[in-house]
Amino acid sequence: MRMMDKRIYKSFFVSLLFALLTLMLVNSCGYEMVREKGISGGDITSVYISVFKNSTYEPHASLYVTDAFSKELLSTNLFTINKDRSDAYLQGNIKKITTSPTSLSGGGVVIEKWISVDLELALYRKNGTFMRRWQLSDTETYRVDDITAEDYNKREALQRLSSRLARRFSAVLLVDY
Repeated sequence: MRMMDKRIYKSFFVSLLFALLTLMLVNSCGYEMVREKGISGGDITSVYISVFKNSTYEPHASLYVTDAFSKELLSTNLFTINKDRSDAYLQGNIKKITTSPTSLSGGGVVIEKWISVDLELALYRKNGTFMRRWQLSDTETYRVDDITAEDYNKREALQRLSSRLARRFSAVLLVDY
């Protein structure tokens, strides 16, 4: 008697599972992560990224930031980077770069600093029509206990920070459009 009950429950469970899977398959909506290339309904598939304006006294910062944004937008496969036949262009302005000490040694010597970057980005159609503006900022910590490596560490921190800002911008583009 018990063996018979187990078989009935097992066959009922298998039948119910099969019915649920069939129902899910029939009612699936065909959702796709990215249906087409580009943003704005596929109208913008090619973007020109001009070298970001550097409104700070930090040398070469615009090169690091522009390079990070170009690499990130290319890696998403949503756009091609093209100057001649672009559908839109992205302008960036590095508004502020700030450095400040964060950690001190026991003797009161600075061993870590953080660098903060404030960016303003604007996307325009190829005819000059304004589309959208973004404000981004972030910070990164770097070591300064070795005075000979301080500039190198600062540059590396700025590059990591630029890459992180570019990833965040790419994610915002995917969500907004």
